[in-house]
Amino acid sequence: MKKLLVLISTISIMGNAWGQKVDNALQGYFEEQGNETFYKSFNFDGNGKIVDGFKSSYYFTRNDSLIVIPDKDVFVFKIKKDKLIGISDWVKNGVWIRKKDSTEVNNRVNPVEAQKRAVLLAGYYDKTKNMSGLDALFSNANDYTRISEDFCNQGLAKACLNAFGLKMMEYTPGFFGDHEKIKEKKLKPHPELIELSQKMINLGETEGYNILGAYYHLLGLREKAFETWKEGEKHGDPASMLSMGLIEVGEEMDKAPKSPSIKKKKKK
Repeated sequence: MKKLLVLISTISIMGNAWGQKVDNALQGYFEEQGNETFYKSFNFDGNGKIVDGFKSSYYFTRNDSLIVIPDKDVFVFKIKKDKLIGISDWVKNGVWIRKKDSTEVNNRVNPVEAQKRAVLLAGYYDKTKNMSGLDALFSNANDYTRISEDFCNQGLAKACLNAFGLKMMEYTPGFFGDHEKIKEKKLKPHPELIELSQKMINLGETEGYNILGAYYHLLGLREKAFETWKEGEKHGDPASMLSMGLIEVGEEMDKAPKSPSIKKKKKK
């Protein structure tokens, strides 16, 4: 029954996409002209992901619109030849121009699979775009989780990532409190979260290592966290490398002797 529902959902998404030109073949380096936004450049890989600096950022094009989905919020642009015109809040009034390079090559890998990801991401965006923001997220948590799981099962890594975050909050009592107290509870890793991270990895999204490592560290399983991050590092995941570095720096700072406070003498 579950497989039948996934099949029906996939057919519905594909049917909606036929009437619109949905793709993720846009590629190249786009640089902002001026200083209207915080985002100076975007580098599109031609397969639906932004590279160089945007962790877990995905994109798709629909007709003359470009939708970028980073880890938070959504950026919407209009495409005009080799220009991107920002129209949503965080990129409004910004203009990015494509920088051409004589050594540029076509980075498109497996167009059929890439096209499938574009259609899935567009469908996921359409179903969840009104659930953004903390208030909307918490009021629609069950719907958001269900939709994310559905699209994750269809092969969308971004949906698996969101489902992981929602499930981690659900399965970790005290998540919004003191994280040190979570470690004291000695909770066992939830098998569903391990499965979701593995799904991401199987879909080619190496950040599955990073989020699983972060989850282990949250539970107080430091060795398991670093073991997972190191595996991510082996597979070229920059987020895993960053997480290890930040944790190690924080631990060194905690070990450093505290400077004695110097009391100032009161003037007579």
